[in-house]
Amino acid sequence: MKIALIGTHGTGKTTIAHELIAELKKQGINAEFIGELARKCPLPINEETTKDAQEWIIFSQHIQELELQSKCDLVVCDRSVLDGSVYYHKKFRENQLLEDFIKEKLKDYILLIKIPINEKFLQEDGIRSTDKEFQKDIDKRFDLLLKKLDVSFKTYKNLNTTVELIKEKIK
Repeated sequence: MKIALIGTHGTGKTTIAHELIAELKKQGINAEFIGELARKCPLPINEETTKDAQEWIIFSQHIQELELQSKCDLVVCDRSVLDGSVYYHKKFRENQLLEDFIKEKLKDYILLIKIPINEKFLQEDGIRSTDKEFQKDIDKRFDLLLKKLDVSFKTYKNLNTTVELIKEKIK
């Protein structure tokens, strides 16, 4: 089983994912973590992204999930295959083949949790864009793509609520 924290960059997904893993492990759930792969991408990201970069991110995410899901009860993903698609759509518009792949792979997650923008997390790290307008635009595009693909998700409220949601899904 796997869940994903989704949303634009600089919202605290990684911090929340680490807190979530720690809490799940305290409650006896064998959970493992997949970090944000855009940080490892050898190609341009953010506003300068390329089609190749976003495809690298999307397919690397899928491969990492395949590799890890058989090794634990729950995989907590800091991003999903959808995330790279949103950045792809921003710069290059639609790609039906890619969209069909994303829509099919989204069925593999038991829960998607969208993390809203939290301005305290958008900080210079030398990798992700700190342009607030770019961040807001990506966030709006998430909402549009989630609606277009008719994807079910929950909006993050707090750690305890999220742990309870996950426990319900695991039962």
